Amino acid sequence: MANIKSAKKKVRVGQRNLILNRFYKSTVKTLLKKYRVAIKNFEVNKDLETYELLKALISKIYSRIDKAAKKKVFHPRKAARQKSRISKLFKKVSLS
Repeated sequence: MANIKSAKKKVRVGQRNLILNRFYKSTVKTLLKKYRVAIKNFEVNKDLETYELLKALISKIYSRIDKAAKKKVFHPRKAARQKSRISKLFKKVSLS
């Protein structure tokens, strides 16, 4: 256990950041799982409603990833890589 005042504060800050980081990481993972399920649903029946859902999910995922990168939860290159993979999956499936 820390004895110095600044070390105690550092422990508190670390615990707070752990909770925030966990929130960002888990929401991104959850959204990515929903996105993959939506991609599979779209491949089965290509309708406009599922396509619009995919576009909305992409927007939401991009937003969360960018916020996480801004707050230093994700490294900027990891964020770019994830966004690239998401767009790659989206381009693979098409409405036609």
